[in-house]
Amino acid sequence: MAHCLSLLMRPVAALLFLAVLSPLSWAGDDDVVFLGAVEDVPGVYAGEGHSTKVRVLFSHRGNHWQAFRSECDSPICLADVASSFPKEIKWNIGLDGHQVGTVTARTPDQFHFYAHVGLQDIIAGKAPVVGKASEEFSGFGGEPVHRPLVAESKPNFRDPEGWKRAKITPKIVSKALNVMRLKAPGVCKEGKSETQPLIPFHYDKNDLEIRAHKSANGRLLVTVSVKNAYYCEYDGAGDGAYDSQMFVINPDGTSRHLGPGLILVDAGDYDNNGDSELLMSLSLYNRGGYVLFSDAFVEEARFEFGYH
Repeated sequence: MAHCLSLLMRPVAALLFLAVLSPLSWAGDDDVVFLGAVEDVPGVYAGEGHSTKVRVLFSHRGNHWQAFRSECDSPICLADVASSFPKEIKWNIGLDGHQVGTVTARTPDQFHFYAHVGLQDIIAGKAPVVGKASEEFSGFGGEPVHRPLVAESKPNFRDPEGWKRAKITPKIVSKALNVMRLKAPGVCKEGKSETQPLIPFHYDKNDLEIRAHKSANGRLLVTVSVKNAYYCEYDGAGDGAYDSQMFVINPDGTSRHLGPGLILVDAGDYDNNGDSELLMSLSLYNRGGYVLFSDAFVEEARFEFGYH
């Protein structure tokens, strides 16, 4: 995880769509689709165990996905923002294009912590648990948790683009190295003296850790980490460690930097328009949340919060 400077390094595209949902009355609105995530939430106080909750993230009405308000910087905001979320939702839970469960969850009267914005309490049903707890989706807190699962008010989990985990081949390594050098923020490593604490890192393929997913039409999604690396422009926030960077590489060779700290949660046609959306978990220094990409990565909706 890295310092807050990384938040300023997101790419800006002319067609990027970012929206924050204003408070609305959701009662009786059959056209809206809600998208959320089932989360394994660690306790806040000493001795408090984990709990399973559903975080309300996005809504879809008309042609676009919109993020619910996620950023609060005061107790007053935490008390007020809860009213902008749906009071109760029956959620369908999906994984890898299939429905795996249902729960009903309710929004509390207010949220008590900045990182808990959007979390609903499950009041009926039991959410499935997949795999073992790990640090993969632990976020800024670092405590091992079970992977999040997509939750939706309508069971639109089919993935028409067929996104699958890809084996890391020499060709993928070469592509990852190229996009890192072309599009990623500057990479440094520790210097040998206090007068030169960071120096440019001329990394190669042996310094990379890569995760890849591929769609049926050949589009490639790569997440690249540089071992023992730091941001060259370091302002003192956090430890300056270099975040993983995510890129999409199209079949024609064009590519785009999607941003730092992203991990693919799942893909599905959540708005039932024939194309897949991709839900990413976001983990940065003192920042967490989710990012939803749609319309072949042209549109983006971002639900992002601070921990303190």
